[in-house]
Amino acid sequence: MKILSYRQLTHSQRRLVHRFLRHHPSIPSSLTHQPDEHQQWTIWKEQDLQATLGLRIFHQSIQLVNAAYSDLSAFRQLALYVHEKALALSPQYIDVQVIPPHDFGFVTTWNALGYSLSGEQFRLIGLTHERNASLHFKPLSLRNRPLYLSIRNDAVDGSDFLFPYDVAHLDYLLDQGVLPYLVYDEKTIIGTILIEQHQQVVRLLEITCLPQLKNQGYGRRILDTFQTKLRKKNILSFEVFCYSTQQEALRLYQPAAFCDIQVFSNWHRYSCEPVSLTT
Repeated sequence: MKILSYRQLTHSQRRLVHRFLRHHPSIPSSLTHQPDEHQQWTIWKEQDLQATLGLRIFHQSIQLVNAAYSDLSAFRQLALYVHEKALALSPQYIDVQVIPPHDFGFVTTWNALGYSLSGEQFRLIGLTHERNASLHFKPLSLRNRPLYLSIRNDAVDGSDFLFPYDVAHLDYLLDQGVLPYLVYDEKTIIGTILIEQHQQVVRLLEITCLPQLKNQGYGRRILDTFQTKLRKKNILSFEVFCYSTQQEALRLYQPAAFCDIQVFSNWHRYSCEPVSLTT
């Protein structure tokens, strides 16, 4: 078995990694990240890709991402390697998401390395209703991309689960068919919304609101406007994802508007000494 970083791969090998990640079951596009050539690793048996795993660096933590494998023993070898890479950066903690939540291979791998269950992510099935569409969604364009990134990244600053986007990640989402919008209240920008649609299946991936405008009812108004737009297109249901720690979001997605709730993924955390992260 040979471990190679993404930057060491040939163009054809990189394409294989992308296909490998795309074929990982049931993961929304927004949860499969554009591999960072400095922070993504692969393990090979001769010319066959056995597993891949990467990481994202936050201010005080690290998130392991892009986990996929065809051979579990190879993945365990790679997981140990990437875990040690993460530890060398001295984070306060390391998070990893397991999809589906009870995947035996992933759960046993992370448990063996000292990770423990820290939170759940839910998939909620919502029913569309005619609401008051009091806001305006403006599609992403070349001109407003920098504004979108600035607003969205400001809104998620400090989140335990959401990381800042850069141009490369935004391009990757667009390539996967994800639809980002700026949200306006008349002429005032108040946040962003991220939607994924494949035929009649619609996923509400993310609602963000500028920090200074939180607790002013904008989350509800964004959701109402979103539902009304779907209803006008004769789309009667949608999916949304929410973390167990996001009490504000859980209050927003009221039970009366949703017909089903499922545990979509589990988050596992490795706690380290509380020291500053070095990059």
